[in-house]
Amino acid sequence: MFRFDREAIFGHPRLRLFDDILPLHAYLDDLERHINEIFVAQGERVVQRGRVVALRSTDRGRLVSAFKAGLYLGKYHDLGNRTRFLKRMVAAEHSYEPIRGETVLFLFVGVGKPVYDHLVTYSVGRVTRIAAGQRANLPWGYEVPAEARDPERYVRENVPRLRQLLLEVLEGKSGEPMQALRSAYPVGYVMPPFLLEFGEEALIKNVFRQRLFEPGAQGATAEVVRDMLDCVFALDREKWEVLVDYHGPHVQRWRRAMRRLRDEELTAEEVFRRYGFPVEEEEEGWVRIPKGVSLYEVLLETVGKLPPTFWEKQEREDGGSKDT
Repeated sequence: MFRFDREAIFGHPRLRLFDDILPLHAYLDDLERHINEIFVAQGERVVQRGRVVALRSTDRGRLVSAFKAGLYLGKYHDLGNRTRFLKRMVAAEHSYEPIRGETVLFLFVGVGKPVYDHLVTYSVGRVTRIAAGQRANLPWGYEVPAEARDPERYVRENVPRLRQLLLEVLEGKSGEPMQALRSAYPVGYVMPPFLLEFGEEALIKNVFRQRLFEPGAQGATAEVVRDMLDCVFALDREKWEVLVDYHGPHVQRWRRAMRRLRDEELTAEEVFRRYGFPVEEEEEGWVRIPKGVSLYEVLLETVGKLPPTFWEKQEREDGGSKDT
């Protein structure tokens, strides 16, 4: 039976939820009951990580992608081979057709509008978008920006105003239609729960890559997308570890290393000197380098090292990263 980890939602340090004026716990009770009746009762494995719940994965047990990969390669005698797609097709950087149509349905609870705006831009590979309309649904609270240098300022300036707007609606004193009032909400208001369903290929090649793996991903969005990744790890760790290995954050460093080696025409001696290892010069133009050093690590830590992102520079200016 599925139960929400409510502490991950109500205990989040950047959320200010209005559970004292809105029956948010009752809403979650209803959601829990129907998730169990509709998804769990049908055999789905429902998992929550942070503020994200994976309700359904179409490639249950990896059998559907196994069947597709076997058919693609003409292996009719072995259509249930669950590792063929990963070891033969992904490893060869071949077709991703076996997972292109396989999807994961995510429920987001306690997530701010800016994160929703980032995620909804992924229309290719997104097969479902269900978000409660603001003409009939009220915000659940306010989310302080992850990058805020003075978090309390955002709380002081936005929470009382949003709270007052909600109270006026609940008490029938507003006089304004809800679709008009939404223009007065602060940008970081917390949306009611919403659903997004993505194809697995789109997740690994677009959503995870751009919003988590690549430098510069914005704090709140990266945090929620990390929750999404943790959800799919919980559903099938082997599959997603292989996919991350071929598309993860290290890939950017590989590309940078290869490009710099080519463009700067660097020698092994120059690379090792940059890494700080002693390089001894010998006669006739030979050099001696340390034994047992991982060339892979040397390349990633020298020519593959990425420049600091805007957010990393901001953290340095602020005197270090903040807990979020």
